[in-house]
Amino acid sequence: MTKARVLVTGAAGMLGTDLIPTLRRRGYAPLATDIVKAKGIKFLDVRDYSAVKKTISRFKPSWVFHLAAETNVEKCQSDPNHAYLTNVIGTENVTIACRDNTIPLVYTGTSGVFDGRKINPQGDPEPYTEFDDPNPINTYGLSKYQAEKIVGQKTSKHLIVRAGWMMGGFERDKKFVGKIIARLRSKAKEIYAVTDKIGSPTHTVDFAKAIVFMINSNFSGLYHAASTGMGTRYEVANEILKILGRNDVKLIPVSSDFFKNDYPAPRATSQGIHNYKLDLRGIKLMPPWQTALKNYLTRWEPFEGSGMQA
Repeated sequence: MTKARVLVTGAAGMLGTDLIPTLRRRGYAPLATDIVKAKGIKFLDVRDYSAVKKTISRFKPSWVFHLAAETNVEKCQSDPNHAYLTNVIGTENVTIACRDNTIPLVYTGTSGVFDGRKINPQGDPEPYTEFDDPNPINTYGLSKYQAEKIVGQKTSKHLIVRAGWMMGGFERDKKFVGKIIARLRSKAKEIYAVTDKIGSPTHTVDFAKAIVFMINSNFSGLYHAASTGMGTRYEVANEILKILGRNDVKLIPVSSDFFKNDYPAPRATSQGIHNYKLDLRGIKLMPPWQTALKNYLTRWEPFEGSGMQA
């Protein structure tokens, strides 16, 4: 049987690291593309419409998975032109090429489209569902939300899937979990983590499996696919130390003001999301974030003093 061909943009990133092998295991033949030079990666800059159009027209995939994006929040905030060119124009280029070739499109969204002001009657943060209206408070979130709207408006068949705080890719992990691991590898004895930012950590492995499940189930529209539950940055860091058995490291709680010089871009107090539409269907794809974090860390190459077992 001929394997269904799919095209993946941004394949050299954190999510691509797990999506490509997941697709192969599920019987797909992926063409991995990115602007990053790496083994098995075809060069494709989504900001170049002619290149996007030519690649998609010639390859004729059954699906396009659009992962390529600028996810550095500070870079987006300091250089909006770069953010909009990559996240909005790049997405529009892919979307138009898919529309013109009648190819369904998967777009990876983010919980960063929300403003963090949703609270329950007790005054605690309430996770956002697919039915809540986005209200981004930084350039990154706004560019990703504009891209969502383009996908929704310009393609007849699409799947937009929002993730929470992403963790994955091992050495490619430049997000919070990766930064904590880097601190531990540098022999740090103290780690500072904020208590006033909350989210839904999401393992790229689980997210990749969820996306493939949804396209195999012929789902379309907007879905959330984050690990269940919410945690603060401090709670995530504490869980990392517990999983790794690092009792020798002191975890110090701080407010976001402590990092205001390093991370000046505004961030929502809460980016917690709820996989409400999947829950309504009775589908449980995503584990608790603590389980996802443990699964991720136990797959990572052990390093001296981690407490992890080889």
